[in-house]
Amino acid sequence: MRGVITGREVVANLGLIYREFGTGCVLRCLWVMLSGKTTTFLEVACPPVAKR
Repeated sequence: MRGVITGREVVANLGLIYREFGTGCVLRCLWVMLSGKTTTFLEVACPPVAKR
């Protein structure tokens, strides 16, 4: 398992990502894809919560 998501994987699974994780996750995936960053799906799906 590589762990890093690719743009091809995001596009191929866009419906599944939307259905299971919601609009926010889809937008984060697309943002990461467009920005060219390398990251794991877990980091996108469950971003760290800012501590107050």
